[in-house]
Amino acid sequence: MKILVVDDTESVLLLMSRFVGALGHHAIPARNGLEAVECWRNERPDLVLMDMMMPVMSGAEAAAIIKAEAGETWIPIVFVTGMGEDAALAEAIECCGDDCLSKPVNFRVLEAKLKAFGRTLELNRKVREQSEKLSDYFDHSEEEKGIVRHLMEQMVNAERLADPRLEYWLTPAESLSGDMIAAARTPGESLHIMLADGIGHGITAALNVLPLTQPFYSMTEKGHTLPEILAEMNNKVRQVLPVGRFVAVALVSISEVDGLVEIWNGGMPELQILDADCVVVEACKSFSLPLGVVPSHAMEFSPKRFYFSRPGAVLAYSDGLVEARNLEGEAFGLPRLLEAIAASSAGERVEAVRSRLFSFLDGKEYHDDISLVYAGFGLTVSNRLVNRDPDFVLDPNLLEQLVADNNVLWRYSLTLGIDELRRINVVSFIMTFVNDIKALSGCNSDIFLILSVLFANALERGVLAMEAPIMQGTEGREQHQQERSARLNALQSGRVEMGLSGVSFSGRMVLRIHVKDSGKGFNWRAWRESKGDHLKVSDHGLDLVQSLCASMEFRGVGNEVVAYYLPGNA
Repeated sequence: MKILVVDDTESVLLLMSRFVGALGHHAIPARNGLEAVECWRNERPDLVLMDMMMPVMSGAEAAAIIKAEAGETWIPIVFVTGMGEDAALAEAIECCGDDCLSKPVNFRVLEAKLKAFGRTLELNRKVREQSEKLSDYFDHSEEEKGIVRHLMEQMVNAERLADPRLEYWLTPAESLSGDMIAAARTPGESLHIMLADGIGHGITAALNVLPLTQPFYSMTEKGHTLPEILAEMNNKVRQVLPVGRFVAVALVSISEVDGLVEIWNGGMPELQILDADCVVVEACKSFSLPLGVVPSHAMEFSPKRFYFSRPGAVLAYSDGLVEARNLEGEAFGLPRLLEAIAASSAGERVEAVRSRLFSFLDGKEYHDDISLVYAGFGLTVSNRLVNRDPDFVLDPNLLEQLVADNNVLWRYSLTLGIDELRRINVVSFIMTFVNDIKALSGCNSDIFLILSVLFANALERGVLAMEAPIMQGTEGREQHQQERSARLNALQSGRVEMGLSGVSFSGRMVLRIHVKDSGKGFNWRAWRESKGDHLKVSDHGLDLVQSLCASMEFRGVGNEVVAYYLPGNA
């Protein structure tokens, strides 16, 4: 150690300095308080042996200056005092001293004190180093949290969460949330909603849910189904996260066109389907493992299906909400959540739940992330009709002649066999190409619906030889889906051809859509004659396509159809 020895008696100063040096320390001599302060400023010693009574400046005054300038750095000051200085010594120690020695100095005691202060100084140094490391770690941690928070804000599209059918609440237990809410619409206007809960809390949990955003948004935009999105998200979680990390997920799809709600629940609290009065009509408990636990081929991604004909809503939430406990240890619970929602009106449900929860907690902090999603359905009826341009007359016969003469701007076609019909989401595959056609920008929703209906008609009525679904409510539609899956799995032969062309006509590009299947066709003339008779067959899809397209013509036995769509008119 560097030890500042201060005494106005030369013999005492010399004796103590030599003794300190003999113990292996470096002695810095000073003869009064002012000189001691100067030596402190120049040498920065580790410890000070300070005489009390000295000329120019007393030991107490010098010690006060040294302590003030040292700030948070601890500099032990040991006062060396003679007899009769007890009152001044007590005052000095109360002010700025750490210990004292009486003159004449007992060098054995001095040696022991120096060793004790050496140990304390070493411990203080380690504490200071650890404190600096903790401070650096904290700053680094806050920087990382800021980066993760920025990433989450960028990857979770807040504009899409502003969907008019959606109300949500997300609040973290710490600075970052391990819960995630995402929403997006397919080209067919189905609303996809994801509620995810990563294992743990804070930055670790937040990083767990980040791999889900890219497949959710990109595949929803292309019109992929829930099973396809879930399989890709599961692959991504297993690829990116360490072994043992998993994410509980609830994925919801609401289709107003089909009157259908699809729900997949892997590890989340049960989702509630509510009627217009916020009364629970169905509950969907977790029926699958969370994402990331096992490979995709070992999981079942088929969602539960709920059909609706009246307004209602889907309610989803994380366990942090219903399991939040008050001062008495009582959980908030689902009944209180439903009561708060039922007692509030549209646009005020989140605030009602928030107010009810905080009132219930009565100042107690919650220890888990809280998330809530309320998504309405069946509130309006879609009425998509083409707004015809009266100044633009489309002649399908002339367009067909242009196509026959190969006067097209671009052409896209594909033929699908049995394996492709079973494995590929055909419409989403084609939409990947359509999305890159500048002239079709803004029309993706119409084109997706047209392709979906025409492909489904070719596959079901043509290749699978199925009748149109009889209007028998939920049971009839579910039976139709089961029959479709069974026939597709048992299919031995079949083919669907699909082609898109951009035809230049009267200074505008017209989209030609051609679909042909290998089936025996269907009585499309009877469909035209029975249009509007909803008691017969459910051909709302073909009606919708005819309303969206400038023209739609079935050919032959009904296994081939050509439709022309005018971008910008719908």
